[in-house]
Amino acid sequence: MTPEVVLFLLRLLGAALLLAFLGVIAWLIYQDMRMTAAVLAEQERQQGYLRVIAAENGNLAVDTLLPLMSITSIGRATSNTIVLDDNYASSEHVLITRRSGQWWLEDLNSRNGTLLNNVPLQGTAAVVSAGDIVTIGNTQLKIEF
Repeated sequence: MTPEVVLFLLRLLGAALLLAFLGVIAWLIYQDMRMTAAVLAEQERQQGYLRVIAAENGNLAVDTLLPLMSITSIGRATSNTIVLDDNYASSEHVLITRRSGQWWLEDLNSRNGTLLNNVPLQGTAAVVSAGDIVTIGNTQLKIEF
C-alpha cells in the first residue's frame, strides 16, 4: 500500500469516528430533552384540589374546586395560579409546592399572615396534608388529593 492510500484510509477512519461522536452527542441531547419534557408535563399535571369552604366578598363561591398543581401560588396578583379578590390577601401571599414527596405551604412574607388549621403559620414553611385548612384573609381553602 502506498502512503497516499494509508493517509486516505486514516482520514476516512477519522471522519467516521467524528460522525459517530457527533451522533452519540445528538442522541444524548435527544434523551435529555425527552426527560425534561416528561418532568415538565408532570409538573403541569393537576395533583389535587383546593376546595373553597368560606369566602367573604371574594371572587370565589363556596365549594368551588381549584386545581392544585405541583407549584401553586395564591394571592391577589393576576400572575398567581389562584387569584383571590380579598383585601386581606397580599399580591403574592402563599406558595404550595410538592417537594420530596410532601406538600409544603410557604407564606411569602404576607402582611396579614396565613393560618394553617386556624393556627398562624410559624416560620417560612410547613408540611400540609389532605384535609388541612388554609386561611388567607377572609378565604378558607381545604386541601384535597
